[in-house]
Amino acid sequence: MSLLDDAIPQDDQARDRARVFEKFLESDSPLYNYKDEIHRMLRLDQTRLIVNIDDLRDFDRESATGLLKQPADYLPAFDAALAEVIQHVYNPEKHDISKTYHVGFSGSFGDHHVSPRTLHAAHLGKMISLEGIITRCSLVRPKMVKSVHYCPETAIFHAREYRDATSSSSNLPPTSSLLPQHDEDGRSLQTEFGFCVFQDHQRISIQEMPERAPAGQLPRSTDIILDDDLVDKCKPGDRIQLVGVYRSVGGGANGAFR
Repeated sequence: MSLLDDAIPQDDQARDRARVFEKFLESDSPLYNYKDEIHRMLRLDQTRLIVNIDDLRDFDRESATGLLKQPADYLPAFDAALAEVIQHVYNPEKHDISKTYHVGFSGSFGDHHVSPRTLHAAHLGKMISLEGIITRCSLVRPKMVKSVHYCPETAIFHAREYRDATSSSSNLPPTSSLLPQHDEDGRSLQTEFGFCVFQDHQRISIQEMPERAPAGQLPRSTDIILDDDLVDKCKPGDRIQLVGVYRSVGGGANGAFR
């Protein structure tokens, strides 16, 4: 099988960040033990490890600050570190680690803890903790993240991966969403939908708490995009606090929270 998109190797800086996060996850501390949490995650067949950012701040303040201010540079390194630690601790007889694993965050976010009203342009590209009440949830829909194509002339399979503006695990630019019809030499391709990889995708709206809105003003809201294991975890009326990256994903002046 050939990959139509060239893989871009990690640079030295990304590898250094991943090593710091790996040491953090494997560190022995009287306050936390993420190796046990990883074992528990694998035992329950979950795909997201929740890390308290205060623990990371105590271990390496620079990395915690980088996560908050430059998540596009630090989040992929943290996900890579988690995948590496899982390789060290998993039991091949008990665990299937063919999934994609991610890191989630809790803890104290300081001035990165906001509501839809206090969300400003200065927060774009930053990791923030957003609090509010859910007002709308879309249907959960599939999003293609990898397509597989067969060339009848050469009997070779080709694959292509896709990224969009909501892909927080990568700081690479979005790719075209069009399925390739021909290979590099102009030979026709057939899309093998049974081998394509899809990801759950959902859009919800969060509104500031009505009791916290200034008197005489309507509560403000913003949109949130959820992927993979985060979909279908809340319903309209739920009061939640979530952590993600604030970025503009189109729609003119209306931003969306990822």
